[in-house]
Amino acid sequence: MATPMVEDSSFEDDQLASMTTEDITRKSRLLDNEIRILKEEVQRTNLDLDSYKEKIKENQEKIKLNKQLPYLVGNIVEILEMNPEDEAEEDGANIDLDSQRKGKCVVLKTSTRQVSHLI
Repeated sequence: MATPMVEDSSFEDDQLASMTTEDITRKSRLLDNEIRILKEEVQRTNLDLDSYKEKIKENQEKIKLNKQLPYLVGNIVEILEMNPEDEAEEDGANIDLDSQRKGKCVVLKTSTRQVSHLI
């Protein structure tokens, strides 16, 4: 295994020996530019990775919140007795069927600030 490494280094030494000073400086500048480009790419990739990690963290928090059961609490505000004969007759084509029912109905106020009239 040591022989290929020795051959590579001797090949590079032969290449450097045959190059002029200008060629070596040009090659050095090309390598510096390539290193700079690769460093910028690594930095950009790290920034992308950080943003993806932040998005993953936010989505996991959203998932955790959405897994909780939405408990709905309601309070009875008023219990009403419905007697349709107590109310006056309404003239018109539209008839309110809910007003024709007999029995009790409830006004309910929920934790979501909704007020419902249950019959």
